Amino acid sequence: MRICYWTSNAVGGAGKYELYLPRCVSKLHVDVNVYKRPKGFFGNPILLKLFYKTNGDIVHATTQTLSIYANPKPRRFIVTVHDMLTLHRSMQSKVKRFLIKKFLNKADKIIAVSEFTKREILNQTNVPEDNIEIVPMGVDISRYRPLNKNYSRSIFNLDLGCKYILVVASNASYKRTDIALAVFNEIKKYRDDVKLIKAGYGQQLQGEGIINVGFVPESKMPYLYNASDVLLHTSEYEGFGMPILEAMACGIPVVCSKKASIPEVVGSRKYLVDIDSTDCIKQFAWKILDNLERKRDLKFVMRARNFSWDNIAKRTVKIYERVYDSIHASRE
Repeated sequence: MRICYWTSNAVGGAGKYELYLPRCVSKLHVDVNVYKRPKGFFGNPILLKLFYKTNGDIVHATTQTLSIYANPKPRRFIVTVHDMLTLHRSMQSKVKRFLIKKFLNKADKIIAVSEFTKREILNQTNVPEDNIEIVPMGVDISRYRPLNKNYSRSIFNLDLGCKYILVVASNASYKRTDIALAVFNEIKKYRDDVKLIKAGYGQQLQGEGIINVGFVPESKMPYLYNASDVLLHTSEYEGFGMPILEAMACGIPVVCSKKASIPEVVGSRKYLVDIDSTDCIKQFAWKILDNLERKRDLKFVMRARNFSWDNIAKRTVKIYERVYDSIHASRE
């Protein structure tokens, strides 16, 4: 069986998905072809239609935006949907959203990265429920693992005597970094040895005790997690929530919003806060203060191992086999 992957040259969790999944699937004795969206002029939508080949038993578009290139539809077509984000402002994004909904209906199978994303698909499209399978995102457990805290802090020139809260987020409004800032200001009322590290694209957070590190290369991210004492994740919308899983794989306690897919990743209600509650800032602060002294959360490490990319690849290949067998049988 040959799998033809269409990938989008994405960043963040979707980028890791299109990198790791084909690599791990190929280790399962599956023939893999990867068509990665080129950068610059050759990556424009018109040329992409010519670039994405269908020379495989199954074509797998690794993100929902690529579904629009399935015209005509490949013989066997699978699409992974990471989210159905509704925060669209421009006419261009509205048109793309309309096309995505239309072409998702052409897929032989849709892979949703969470139960939450599956519900979003069902609420916003006409895709039948039995056409959707849930396979979560994965984490590279050989890279994201517990590491020496003091050495990790030395890489970022961090004080060994301080406590660090880590926020990994873009400046998208749904990430709710305004809540993260308010939580940090609340914590400073109780402790003066705590600092906040903001990592990720976009807007910096301003204030005393805040360290903005911006974009951090993948090779250094495990050290950043291990240098921190708690991950604070205040997002109100996540198709999955990759920073949460990466922090868990490193054994770092997490305190998160209980919105969207986040409870599915964390797996324990005691780390979650309802950001719609009137006292959510204090709830976040209390949970963080409770976790600042914890060294490692080995239960998180064990849970993260269930999300290894090798496990995700095995689950995905089973879907390939079912799609291949069902269509093959229907033509006999």
